[in-house]
Amino acid sequence: MRLCRALLVLGLVVGGPSLWQTLAFSWDPTFQAPALRYGPSHTQYHAFREFTLTLGALAVMLWVMFQPAARRTRELWVTMLMAAGFYYGGWWLPWPLLGLRTPNVGAELVHLASALLSVAGVGLARGEFRRDALLSQTEVAP
Repeated sequence: MRLCRALLVLGLVVGGPSLWQTLAFSWDPTFQAPALRYGPSHTQYHAFREFTLTLGALAVMLWVMFQPAARRTRELWVTMLMAAGFYYGGWWLPWPLLGLRTPNVGAELVHLASALLSVAGVGLARGEFRRDALLSQTEVAP
């Protein structure tokens, strides 16, 4: 479980610059859309909203990953998997669906490293959660 936790934490740390950039967009006047009918700063509102939603997804992944063995269940692992899948899906799905990509190679590399490390940690944790859930069931069974 140490490896799984280390991979997840490392992935989140590597993704830190991306998280910071998202927050910085919320006060960056060049991130405005002057012709947007909802107002030019609406894009900044969305950047801040993405930042807080990201904190929620990261908190869920960390909270689940650091559960003690007795509390690890398949359902918790699936919750962590969904948080990771939707979070990192937001990084990668815009390209095939909308033709949108990161602005430069550096950002692409940060996204790739962060996603690979974090998803590897979550994926490897599946076996740990499965084993611990089975052990918990057999300990409680009469």
